[in-house]
Amino acid sequence: KAVLTTEFEKALKTLKTSPFSKLTQKQAEAVVAVLASREVAAQDNAFGLSFPSEMDSFTRDLPFLVAAFNMIDRDCDESVSREEFEFWLHAPQLEHRSELGRWVGVGLDEAEASLPGFSKRGLDRPGGLVHLMQRVHLLHFTEGGRETMSMRDFVHQCMKAAAEARG
Repeated sequence: KAVLTTEFEKALKTLKTSPFSKLTQKQAEAVVAVLASREVAAQDNAFGLSFPSEMDSFTRDLPFLVAAFNMIDRDCDESVSREEFEFWLHAPQLEHRSELGRWVGVGLDEAEASLPGFSKRGLDRPGGLVHLMQRVHLLHFTEGGRETMSMRDFVHQCMKAAAEARG
């Protein structure tokens, strides 16, 4: 379990540094394992998030979610406030590499336009990135009664929101 936690932390650091970079096999397995361990089996979903299509859906969203978190976390302390998160919800942007080594905030349409053809589309559609972020806000800040969110908490809440969205 300690190895899983260590690899999960390494994966978060890799994604924070470069959201669209490839994770090592161990890091990818740790993200998937943590996702599966956070899902609760229910009567209509006896296996939780154990199916590859559900895992694939979340892992396709994860780089965009991390890029959104990076945009919110401008001071790079891996913690965001309720106020910072709400500001992002009113003007969604992603941290995006515009030049080698230079990161800027861009709107979702501009970020999508610069991605390869096989990349995920529809970030602002119903059920897309903005919808997931709204649900994360509700789960963590409103229902959870918290005022700040760490990156680790953010990823866990994203996992929960993604699992609910598919249900």
